[in-house]
Parts: sequence; structure tokens; C-alpha cells
Amino acid sequence: MWRPSRYNFAVRGIDDEVVLFNASTGSVLKIDGVDAKELARVLMEPRLELSSVDFDAQFSVQLKRGGFVVDGGSDELLLIRERYWRARGETPVVLTLTTTMDCNLGCYYCYEERSPSKLKFGDIESIVDLAKRLVSASKRHALHVDWYGGEPLLNLDFLELASKALQAYCSGAGINYVASLISNGTQWPSDIEDFVSRNRIYQAQISFDGLQENHDKRRHFRKGHKQLGDSSFCQAVKLVDRLVNCAKVHVRFNIDRDNQGDLIPFIRLARARGWFGAAFPIIFQPARLATYSSKVKFMRNYELSVDEYEALCGQARNEVGSEGRVEDSQAPNGFPLPRTSVCAALATNSIVVGADGLKYRCGLQVGENHRAVGVIESRQIEKTGVELPATDASWWDAFDPTRAPNCSRCSFLPICWGGCPKKHLEGDQHALSEQGQYWRQNLLRFIGRAANIEVPAETIIPESLQFR
Repeated sequence: MWRPSRYNFAVRGIDDEVVLFNASTGSVLKIDGVDAKELARVLMEPRLELSSVDFDAQFSVQLKRGGFVVDGGSDELLLIRERYWRARGETPVVLTLTTTMDCNLGCYYCYEERSPSKLKFGDIESIVDLAKRLVSASKRHALHVDWYGGEPLLNLDFLELASKALQAYCSGAGINYVASLISNGTQWPSDIEDFVSRNRIYQAQISFDGLQENHDKRRHFRKGHKQLGDSSFCQAVKLVDRLVNCAKVHVRFNIDRDNQGDLIPFIRLARARGWFGAAFPIIFQPARLATYSSKVKFMRNYELSVDEYEALCGQARNEVGSEGRVEDSQAPNGFPLPRTSVCAALATNSIVVGADGLKYRCGLQVGENHRAVGVIESRQIEKTGVELPATDASWWDAFDPTRAPNCSRCSFLPICWGGCPKKHLEGDQHALSEQGQYWRQNLLRFIGRAANIEVPAETIIPESLQFR
């Protein structure tokens, strides 16, 4: 006997097409005929008992192979749990280095602790030793270093020297080395192309807060950080002009209620400057400014609703069209593939080193020393007074969305894995509720687009199908 998978969804197009999608396997199957709608309804009932003899033999094979039906005694949740824990051990090694918590720009929504804390030359040996231990424990042959801040290039000398030391270790050990960098685009050295090459930076994220008027108003130069040359907007634009010829560039456009009108004009500016047709075409990333941390709860007054944000993302996709790629943070490949990797915060062999020398699991917690899970060796003496919360460390080690009360019974689980684990740690029910709302409103749109059918705009998945 068979039963329908709990992770089945059915999409009905405006011309009566029916498409089946299984969130656990990522399979898509178009069906038609007089019984198509009734079959779709049946396959959305995981408690029903079915027999393979009820179906055409060839169609039975398609249903079973796609995961739309499963053996009556199988435990689908257990399979997802095994996949999740396998991903935690197999996700690539990422060493995030917060070169400094200082930043030359003052963004009103910034959740990070602005301080002069920075990593020092004396920390490099400990950082290289940490990288060795992470790579050795992972039994992998690759290291990804993510340069982070504050504005990481405010500690440029450290970045260059630490990069050289980490590359030397990887070269000697036969380890593949790559680096990425998140920046506001105002502190780069003049030899941009050489800087990218010698530091093996394959990807850079440059953020914008609108067109020039809004961007410069929001990203003003902070006291003690004198503006040199152009405005922050002009500097970032000129940087991207050059980066697109030597590195993969993610252009992040931060959106809230007050700058949403700049979204489409900004895309047109990017097109006019040739960013979509460059040697390394940009990946455009709309981002909803939200309450990333309890420190910025006031952002609830400025953040767009999920509906409003998704409407803007739809406009962005239509504007970019086939010229380039608009990346959705929840479905970065444009399709809700089942998860096979986790964020670095959950990866068994990844860690974040704060500018304070403390180790964190999540980059969004850097500077919150009560959230630290360790300290690098070069700072152990100076950090003896810091009480590290063993509870946080053990929480990260044990976090499992397949055992969480809501996530374990959610049909979005294979493509979501509970969303941001930091929100679970902090008990942010508002953010967790938005995660479910996002998938209820957008999953069928993703599937329809992949199956090349038009889905009615008002289509939404009811909670009764999310939890079944």
C-alpha cells in the first residue's frame, strides 16, 4: 500500500493546467485529463491509503520516483532529519573573519556594535591554526574565507597579511582557497583588480540603499571618518563598474517603505552602466530591511510586509527580464529546491571570529559577547573575564528543525529547514511566522514559473495544507 507524501503541493494554472510538486524531492510533474484535479486533491491527503493497481503502470512509476507517493510504513520526517544532519557535516568550511567592528558609514538600521575593536597582526597565527583545525576536522580539501565587518577594508593591512598567511597554508597543504567580501564600497584600494587577484576574492557583495539622494542620506560618513572624494553612492557605483570585470558581484539593494520607489530606476541605472552584460554580470539581490536584531526593534515601523516586498521583487524580475539574474534569498536558484546545505552558523566545521577575538556561530551576533561560544588562542589571556555561555554553544550543536514543534509538522520543511536558526534561538515569533507566510504566498508562483504556466495572482496556500 502507498500513501500520498506529506510534502505534495498542487498548482493550478489559469488555463486549468495542473502541476504537482514534491518539496522533499523537488520533483515536478504536469498532469492533465478529466481526472487531473481530482487526482491532485487526493495526493494532497497524506492519510489516504492508495494501491499501485489503481494507477497506470507507467504513471505509477512516475509517482513513486518523484516521491509523490511513499510506502505506507515509511517515515518521511526521518529521511529529512538524516539529510539535515548530513548537510551539517558536509557543508563547506567557512571561516568568517570580522576584521573590525568600525565602519565609516552610519546606516540608520545597522544592528552591529560600532566600536574600534579589530583583529590584530598578533592574531594571525591563531587564525591560521583555527583554519587548520576546521579543515582537518571536516576532512575536506577546501577553505572559504569570508571577510566581514563593520567595513572590513578599514583594517586593510590586517586583511592583506592574514589573507597571505591563509593562502600560504592552503597552498602548502593542497587545500583549495577562495574568499568573499561584504563591503559598503567606499574603502577599496586604488588597485582594485590586483587586490581582487592577490587576495583570491571570487565574490564581493556591495550594498546600496537607493539612488544617490536616498543612499547618501542613509549612508552618511560618520563622525571621525572624513569623506574622501565622491559621495558614498558614487564611490560604490564606480567600484562596481570595475569589479564586474574581475569578480562575481552581488549587488544588494536594501528596501524599506521610504526608498522603494528607487528600485526600478536603480535597475535601469545598472543596465545603463553595463552591469548585466559585463564579463562577470551582477546578481541583483533585493533585500527587505527588517528587524535583524533585538537592538533595532524600531525597524518594525519601516519594514515592508511580506506581500509588499514580494510585489516589488516581482517588478524587479520583470524589469531585469532575461538580461540578468534577480536572486531570491529563500530560493537563490529561482526554484524551491530541497535543502542540501545549511548556513555557516549550523555547519559543523565553520566559525565566525569577531573583531574582539571571540568566536561566534552566527555573523549577526558578532559583538554580542554574551552570545560568543569561544575565544581564539591569541586572545585567551585578555578574555579571561568573559563568561562564555555554554548554553548557546550546546543550543547551536543540538538545533534540529525536524524536532521543533511547528517545523516538524510543516510541509515546507524540506525547502526551508526552519528558516534562520538565530530567530529560533531568540524566540522571534514574528520572524518565524513571516517565514511560513512567505512560502504560503510564493511557493506556487515559483513552481508555476518553472513549469511555464501562469498562476492566478491571488493563489495562496492555506495553513491547513502547510500543517497536515
